Amino acid sequence: MSNLPPDHAPPAGADGNSPVRDDTQQKLHQLLAGLWEQSRNTVAAHVETLQQARTLAENGQLDDAGRARAIDSAHKLAGVLGTFGLPRGTELARVAEEAFREPAGPGPQKAEALRPALDELHNLVQAAVTYQGS
Repeated sequence: MSNLPPDHAPPAGADGNSPVRDDTQQKLHQLLAGLWEQSRNTVAAHVETLQQARTLAENGQLDDAGRARAIDSAHKLAGVLGTFGLPRGTELARVAEEAFREPAGPGPQKAEALRPALDELHNLVQAAVTYQGS
């Protein structure tokens, strides 16, 4: 129990909603929105790389270089999408990274099974016209 009288107001900012904190959050949001605008095409290109690698794997034509590109793209997406307010994208990218990290990459059946995850990832990135953070 507090020894303060019931009508004592907490100091400014004690509730975590001070004007300084709100301004800092707004600036961070604006910064991330700008970074998303700069990164959106690169993110979309990484998704395209994964889709192409999946198609090649499905047809039994994915070589080591293509698999390495897919692993790299999936890893980068997994790392960045959560930062931009797309945690589901991070989850989907991790699924792809795991599949492409298999010793010989995903076989045709596993590649076909990746289709829904990569389609969802594609749709999620395309729908994120602006920064998705709160």
